[in-house]
Amino acid sequence: MHLEILVEDVSGKAALDVLVPKIIGSDDTFRVKSYNGVGHIPKGLKPKTDANKRILLDQLPRLLQGAGNTFVSV
Repeated sequence: MHLEILVEDVSGKAALDVLVPKIIGSDDTFRVKSYNGVGHIPKGLKPKTDANKRILLDQLPRLLQGAGNTFVSV
């Protein structure tokens, strides 16, 4: 099995890079992708707001849709 993990910050990625191999099996693979997030969904979020506050939030639907079509069980 392959896991794709999306996190909001670099420290979360560093932690998961250490923890995930201890949790999953040796035959499993994973990739952790970090984004520069704000740690929460900002109130009053609109498309014209600061791009740094919506990088993952804007891309999330596309990433999730693509993830379902990318990996095939063998």
